[in-house]
Amino acid sequence: MSKPLATYAARLTIERFLGFLLYLAGTGWVLDGRATVWFVAYFLAIGTGVWLAAKRPDTMARRADLAATKDTTPVWDKVILALFWLLAYFVVYYVAGRSHLSAPVWPAAIALGLVIYAASCVLTTAALMENAHAESVARLQPERAQTVCATGPYAWVRHPMYAAIIMWCVAIVLVFPCLPVALVSAVVAALIVCRTLLEEHMLVAGLPGYDAYRQTVRWRLIPHLF
Repeated sequence: MSKPLATYAARLTIERFLGFLLYLAGTGWVLDGRATVWFVAYFLAIGTGVWLAAKRPDTMARRADLAATKDTTPVWDKVILALFWLLAYFVVYYVAGRSHLSAPVWPAAIALGLVIYAASCVLTTAALMENAHAESVARLQPERAQTVCATGPYAWVRHPMYAAIIMWCVAIVLVFPCLPVALVSAVVAALIVCRTLLEEHMLVAGLPGYDAYRQTVRWRLIPHLF
C-alpha cells in the first residue's frame, strides 16, 4: 500500500475511533448491544477501502490525495465537505450516545438498519470500481481527460455514492431511533442533496457528454423519486 493510501486508511480508522469515543462519552462510557453491532460493522467497512486499494489503486490514491486538489476544489464543496465530515463522523455519534437511554430498541429496525448500511457499502464499492474519476471532492478534471461514467451503478442513478450516503442516513436512524440522530441525519442528507445539485450544474457546464447522460439516466439519487 502506498504512503497516501496508508495515510488515508489511518485517517479513516482514527475518525471512526473518535466517533466511537464520542458515542461512549455521550452515554457515560456505557456500550450497549446495538452500539456494539453498529460499530463492529462501522469498523469492518474500512476493509472495503483496503480491498479497493488493491483493486483500484489509482482511483483510491487520487481520493486519498486531498492536497493535490485543494486549489481546484470549489469553495462550496469545501464548505459542504467540512460540514458533512463534522456531522457524519462526530456529531451524530455524540448525540446518539446522549440519547441512548431514551431511544427505543427495536431489533427488527436494527437488523434492517444494518442491512441498509451493508448495502450502502456495497453500492459505494461498486461505484468506485466503475468510476476512475470518483475523487473525494467535486471538481472538473480536465488534466485527467475526464469522461462520463454511465456503467455499473451509474446506469441506475447519476450519483450512486451520494445515494449510498442517503442510505447511511436511513440506516443510522433505524439503529439509533431518536430525534437528535434523525435531525443530524436529515441535515447530512440535505447537504448531500445540495452537493448533488451544485455538482450537476458544474458537470453540465464543463463535462462534455454529461447533459446527454442526464437525458439517459433520469434519476440523481433515488430511482423514480429524485
